[in-house]
Amino acid sequence: MNSWLLPKLKDFPTSLPVEGAVRIDLEEGVPIFRASATVQTRIEKLLVKHQETNLSLEEEQELDFYEEIDDYLRFLNRVVRNMYLSQQSE
Repeated sequence: MNSWLLPKLKDFPTSLPVEGAVRIDLEEGVPIFRASATVQTRIEKLLVKHQETNLSLEEEQELDFYEEIDDYLRFLNRVVRNMYLSQQSE
């Protein structure tokens, strides 16, 4: 039996919407969790600003939080995909 340890998030960015932050897509029958279009737009704005000028300390922290959330969703997606694949091989 596999034991999965979920990473612990430190915090959420203040701009993260309470509802509609994550969307779920189906890929080959497996649910995949992704940031919503609203969240992706905010991240893109921060990245563009970062390329053009310096981000404020608050904006840097916000971008770091989004990176942590992205890492978390990638981890969750790997776990779900691995569980699905292990069921297929049984």
